[in-house]
Order: sequence, then structure tokens, then C-alpha cells
Amino acid sequence: MQLFAYNQVGQPDELLVWVGVVEAYPPPSVTFEISGAAVTAELLPPGFEPLGDEVCDARGKPVNHRALFRLQWPATSERFQITVRIAGTTIKTTLTSRRPPASLPTKAMASFNLLLSSCYYQPNDKSRALADLISAIKPVPDFTYLAGDQVYLDLPSLQNLPDNKKHLAQVLGKKYYTNWFSSSLGQPGLARVLSHGPVFCVPDDHEFWNNFPLFQAQLGNTHREQDRANWQEIAQRLYERYQMSPAQASGFFRQDIEPLSMLFLDGRTRRDANGERMFNEATHAAIATWMQDLIARKNNNQPAVGLISSGQALLVEEPGRWARKFADMEMPNYKDFPVLTGALAALFDHEIPVIYITGDVHWGRIVEGANYNGKKLFYEVIASPSRLIDTAITDQKNQLKNALNSLLGDAKPFPIHPDAPCDLAGIKMGNLDLATLHQQQGDHVALLRFHAIAGGLEFSVDYICTDPDEKKRRKYSSTHGPFKLLGL
Repeated sequence: MQLFAYNQVGQPDELLVWVGVVEAYPPPSVTFEISGAAVTAELLPPGFEPLGDEVCDARGKPVNHRALFRLQWPATSERFQITVRIAGTTIKTTLTSRRPPASLPTKAMASFNLLLSSCYYQPNDKSRALADLISAIKPVPDFTYLAGDQVYLDLPSLQNLPDNKKHLAQVLGKKYYTNWFSSSLGQPGLARVLSHGPVFCVPDDHEFWNNFPLFQAQLGNTHREQDRANWQEIAQRLYERYQMSPAQASGFFRQDIEPLSMLFLDGRTRRDANGERMFNEATHAAIATWMQDLIARKNNNQPAVGLISSGQALLVEEPGRWARKFADMEMPNYKDFPVLTGALAALFDHEIPVIYITGDVHWGRIVEGANYNGKKLFYEVIASPSRLIDTAITDQKNQLKNALNSLLGDAKPFPIHPDAPCDLAGIKMGNLDLATLHQQQGDHVALLRFHAIAGGLEFSVDYICTDPDEKKRRKYSSTHGPFKLLGL
């Protein structure tokens, strides 16, 4: 029997703990302690439910379950420890959390710190575990945001996935199990990354398959409509049972830490295959409300700064007919993309600044946008990947080319990682002039550090190289900023 728990984001000011128990039927009862003292926890409906991987015992009973519990925040503003125990056993797991503040700290205080990470391919996390590197980050993250591709259900691309629906669920479920229960399995994974909350996860295509929901030529289980339907149903259930907090069930999550108003969007699970919609009506409404609330704050002479995110980059060229079918549909391919860009343009017209953060693209970048008066109104911050996927043939060609270039003294430090583009010609964002401030290559995560200042906020970005090579980590880690955003 194995146990894992992490602090998912809840509704504003809600302490929510996800508890998973595997290899047991019926699922056992659990107890909770905060900083060593026993506390009560409310088991949320429907209680313990199967994780969705169809793993059963000899009687056909599901043996892997999860449940959500609501606890009371302890009376401290500091980070604290939660211990979860299986009643009547010595099995336990620990996690830490810190209550999100109502407002950003001033510069005389420690910063509010948001960890941005995406694109984690567990098979390539063997020589120096990502979790070890993230655990060493200073200052400690106050909010962990996993911005998509926490699992790669479709990789390796030539894997022989079963057609049988139950067997498919077992194969796909094992990938989640490997990442979420990695500590008890004694191997690299996301368990120790997740165990410092609050944690928020947004899905992207590899929570399903590359360029979901379109079929992919290299993925045999996407060729027939019924196979796609089976895969989608299983992947959706696994995502909901492992990653999705009830607070984001409508397709978005909102967290305000004045003067910062944060809105996180799910642009993947509800998107269609023909470019009509990536967001549902509730998400459209949430974008409009977020925009209106920021404008109302400024009209009331209160500083207002927005932060928004989805699972893909914002400042990208619209893929053409073939690229959007065989590579990936980007947000500009969708007819409801103007719902997002229109809200941003309205905010810029009111001189309300916005930060956009995401992952997905396998490179990192900071882009700055200023209006015709030179006022800084926009920053895009991208961090991807934390552990790069394998790309057959292309990786080998790039490594061979790099070996030859090294003879000429022109070797690349990260030969299989794509370069971050810096050319923004032809890409528009409201009425802003855009400039690339930084390009990041190689495996990495980013830490955004926030302080409140008069009229707005100040933030810095630490790009933390997560390569197993210590020399590369020192050389290719860097700090950028502070950037001032004034929303008055």
C-alpha cells in the first residue's frame, strides 16, 4: 500500500489536500496533523473514488483511489507541515504549504514567489532529479504552477498502445502513477515538486496526445474515431482525478493577491478539432469579468495589475493549414482567441499592465511590451521544458551536427533543445511595441518574485537551469528585472 498527498489550490482561502492511496481495497481511512498536532479534515463528496486506471484486484475491485479533504488554515503566515497517515499503520506522507496572502508584500518584506514549470518527461529525469533541484530553490516558492504536459501520455510515439479500453486505461494510468507516487517508488517524478503547495496544474495536449483533439499520423490510437474517443475519455478522467482541483472545474481559476489579479485558463480539454473554440462559455465570461474588475479597480484609484495564463504561448505566429494539423494548433488558430486578445487590448487602452506566463514550447523567453508613450504594459514569461522529451531521428541528427561543430569550436550547450525565437515581426498585441529581453535554452524552470510598490508591483524572474551538469546550471541560470508595472 502506498500513500501520497499534495495541497491543490482551492477556492479563495480554502486549504485543500488531495490524498491518493494505491494497492488497497477498500481504501483505508486517513488522519491529519499540522505541525505535529492532530486536526480534523472534511472529506469532500464523493469521498474516495477510483483513480481511473482500471487496476483491480483478483475480485475485480479497484485498488487505486483518491479523495479530497478540506482543512482549516493554521494561525500562521509562515510555511507549515501537513502529515497524512493511514490509520492503524506506520505509513505516512508529508507536505508543506503556506497560506496565500491577501496582498503582495512590500519591498521591506520577503517576496511572494511563484514557481513556473512545464513539460516534464520523466524518462529523461534520471541523472539528477528535477525535484532535488527545485527543492533547493531559494527563496522557497509560495505558489507552484505546473503549466501543462505534466505527463506525456502519447510518448514514446511508437509505443504499442492497446486497443482494449481497460488495458489502455492501465497503460496511461501507470504514467500518472509513476509521476505522482515517485517518492514511494524510489525514483524520479513529480511527487516532491507537488509536495510544496499550494499547487495549480493546467493541462495541455500531452495530458491527452500531441495536438489533441486532432489525429496524429504517428499515433495509431488516434486514427479511428472510436479509438480517439476511448483515449480522450480515459485521459480526461485521469486528468480530473490527479490534477484538476474543484476550484478549476468550470475551466478557469482566479486568485487575487492585491494589486495582482491572476486568472488561469484551461484552453485544452474543451477545444474542438476544427478551430472554432478552445474555451467554454464560463471561461469566456471569466475573462470578461477579470478584465472588468481590473478596470473598476483603476477607476476607483486602486492599483491594478493582471496576470493571465493558458497552456500555450500567446505571442506566436498562426500555424498554416498543414502545420496546424500535423504539428500543433496554436491559440491564434481558434475563432475565440479574440476573446482573450480583445480583453488584453482593452486593458492596455486603460494603461493597465498584464503579465502572461506559460510553458509548452520547449524554450524560455521574456518579452516586454510598451505603448506609444513608452509605458511598460506587458510581459510574457515562458518556461519550458523542465525535462525535454526525446524526438527520434531529429535528436540524433542534432547531436551529430553538434559533434562536428565542436571540432570547429562552435558547439551548442544544448544541441537537442530548440532555440527560442526572438523575431516578433508580424505579431501584434494590442497597440504595443514588443521586444525580446531574454531567451532561455535547455531544461529549466522559472521563479517569479513579486513585491508591491506604490501604484503597482515590481517583479523579477529567476531562470533556473535544471540540467544535470552543475557547470551548466551555474552558467545558464540568470536573474532578470526587477520590472515595474504601474496600474494607477
